[in-house]
Amino acid sequence: MARFWMLIAVVLAFAAPAHAQQQRDPFNGQFGVVELAAPPAEAARLAKLMGDSLNGLAAQRPGELDVYMLSAAFWSDAVFEREATQAADILKTHFGAAIENRSIVLSAGGQGARSYPAATPDNLSAAIGQIGATIDPSEDLVVLFLTSHGSPDGSIAIREHNRLGASMRPTHLRDLLNAAGIRNRIVIVSACFSGAFIAPLMDDNTIILTAAQHDRSSFGCQPQRDWTFFGDALFSHNLRNGEPLLEAFDRAKVLIERWEREQRLTPASNPQRSVGARAAEMLRRAERAAR
Repeated sequence: MARFWMLIAVVLAFAAPAHAQQQRDPFNGQFGVVELAAPPAEAARLAKLMGDSLNGLAAQRPGELDVYMLSAAFWSDAVFEREATQAADILKTHFGAAIENRSIVLSAGGQGARSYPAATPDNLSAAIGQIGATIDPSEDLVVLFLTSHGSPDGSIAIREHNRLGASMRPTHLRDLLNAAGIRNRIVIVSACFSGAFIAPLMDDNTIILTAAQHDRSSFGCQPQRDWTFFGDALFSHNLRNGEPLLEAFDRAKVLIERWEREQRLTPASNPQRSVGARAAEMLRRAERAAR
C-alpha cells in the first residue's frame, strides 16, 4: 500500500500547475516515469509484445503514400483501452491498404490479461522511433491517437494502477516526433484540456484534433463506458460510416455539443482543430486512395 501512495503522490505532482511542477518535477521538465518493476513473467510477456509490434511494421513502399499509425491508451481504466483499440480498427478500415500492417497499439491495460504492449514513455518513444526509421518522411503520413485523462497544465496522464506514473506535456510529444523525423502527421488527443497540444505542434505539415479546448474538461471517461464522448462521436458515429476525417471531426463537434446540452454538462468541452495545408492535402490523397 505504501508503494501505491508513493505513485499517487508522483502522479499528483505531475498534475500540478506548471509553476508547482517546476518545484516538484523530479525530471526537470524532461519526459520521465516513476515505475515499479512488473513480475518477471509479465515483464517478459510485455517485452515480447513490444518487440513483436516493432518488428511487425511493414516496410515503406517507395513512391506510395503509406500511412503509419500509433494508438495509445495511457490510463489503466478500461474505457481508454477500449477506445484506443476500437479507434485503431476504424482507422485501419478508413485508410485501407496504405495502413495495412503499419500500426502499433500501446495500452496501460484495464481489461484483464494484457494483450498490448505497455503504454510507457520508453515504449512510446520506441514506437515513434521505429515508425520514424521505417517511413519516407517526405511521402508518408503518420497518425497518432492518444487517450487518457488530462491536466489543467495541458499534460496527458500516463498511469498503470499501483505500478507506474508519468505525465507527457505537449512539448514532449513534439520533441519525440521531431527527433524521429516524423514531419507529416495527424495527432488526435482525447483528454481534458487537450487543446494545449495545438500550439506546440501546429505547422503546415500537421493536423491536430482535440477533445477539448485548452482550459476545458471533456466528458465520458467513466471506466464502464466503451468510448469517451469525443471518441464515440468522432470514430464510432462518423468515421466508421466513411466520413472524411475532417468532416467527421466537424460533425462530431456538433454531436458532442448536443450531448453536453442534453446532460447539462458545463462548461462545454469545445473540441478544437488545427489543420496544416500540406497535411490536409496528404490526408485527402490517402482518403481518396482508400475508397
